[in-house]
Amino acid sequence: MLAIAEQPAAYSENALAALWSRAHTLADALITQGGKRLRVLYPGRPSARAGPDFRDAVLLTDDGSAITGDIELHTTAPGWYSHGHHSDPNYNGVVLHVVFSPKGHTDTRQQSGMNAPILALEAAADSLDKASADAAPSLPALHALRDDTDIGAALDAAGDARFLAKSHGFTLDIRHDSADETLYRGIMDALGYASNRKPFRTLAQRVPYRTLAPLQDEPPATRLLAIKAMLLGTSGLMRLADDNEGIAQLQRLYKRMPKPKRPLSKKDWHLFRVRPANHPVRRIIGAARILDDCLNDGIADALANELLQGGAKSLTARLQHPPYIGKGRAQDMLVNVALPFLHAHALSGGADALAHAAQTAYNTAPKLQDNEITREMRRLCNIGKETKMTARRQQGLIHLYKTAVLGQTYSSSLQRKEHPIA
Repeated sequence: MLAIAEQPAAYSENALAALWSRAHTLADALITQGGKRLRVLYPGRPSARAGPDFRDAVLLTDDGSAITGDIELHTTAPGWYSHGHHSDPNYNGVVLHVVFSPKGHTDTRQQSGMNAPILALEAAADSLDKASADAAPSLPALHALRDDTDIGAALDAAGDARFLAKSHGFTLDIRHDSADETLYRGIMDALGYASNRKPFRTLAQRVPYRTLAPLQDEPPATRLLAIKAMLLGTSGLMRLADDNEGIAQLQRLYKRMPKPKRPLSKKDWHLFRVRPANHPVRRIIGAARILDDCLNDGIADALANELLQGGAKSLTARLQHPPYIGKGRAQDMLVNVALPFLHAHALSGGADALAHAAQTAYNTAPKLQDNEITREMRRLCNIGKETKMTARRQQGLIHLYKTAVLGQTYSSSLQRKEHPIA
């Protein structure tokens, strides 16, 4: 057992994280420094990315309502301020600041002006230390999946639900905007990966597809440069581009182009602890290359024709532009954006062959790289290597995470019966 009561100063953040990961095992409610009583339904998934330590925790309050958000850990409450989190918008989603010692603090100020409550684990540390590290959170919606004898079929069904939900979302977007604009925004969102989705979406709004489409009339030798200049210049990151991209030429070209009213700046992007392969400058150049490659036919028709004529492998290759967009990211874009978009595009235009091709390519797509969510769901549901993983089933894991873990809804009677605040 950790002798934390006798040595609080030596208690590490890693040990605190180990205790918090078992917080759902406590029979009694935890009480914040401000007197709020909370039950932990799900402590969240540990995150290795810059930002809060645990993502998507689910807490139950004493009035029976559920709260979903991030958890930040420090050995003492003042660590929040010494690390600069009070001025960092990445921590505005924190719903609970977990510490060993509060040092007199009752809540934590966030950049948004809101306050996150502080919870000190000192009183519960002994019980948490004795709890099993393998105890799964008792989320009712996951029980059936854990007990399912055909887990593969259950994941396939969940994966299909996610595909159709994405397709429906794209259908609604196409009704309000062009197919090309909708697909362009989807691709830009996917290139943002996890840390930079918001600024990539903003960049797509500030430089919409309709402002880039006229560049199809530019000579091939300068068109790619013009697209890169527009995107990099508006992103505020042009100075971070490698010298071999011809920064001076791009800057001169951007000065002659129409400017958006509000370009982004470097501070809008998350650059800390971002892997070089995922750096937004590299991804922006990759987006420019995809656009340059598809501009003549329109990006929607170009990708539709590629799928119908060459199949999923050919479409993946069309999205791949090394070293800016590798095969792994292209496959992610295929499954998460291109195929559900093409399914929606086909249904909107009555193109049954394209809709069938998109659905078939999705059903047969090979396994993608695992991410935090798929790894967490395999742990929560005790899914072993004997269950074959495909992209469709990984999408099923993500769908179940968002619906069964984050989408928990409880009636008042169920809350008090199964998750009482003691």
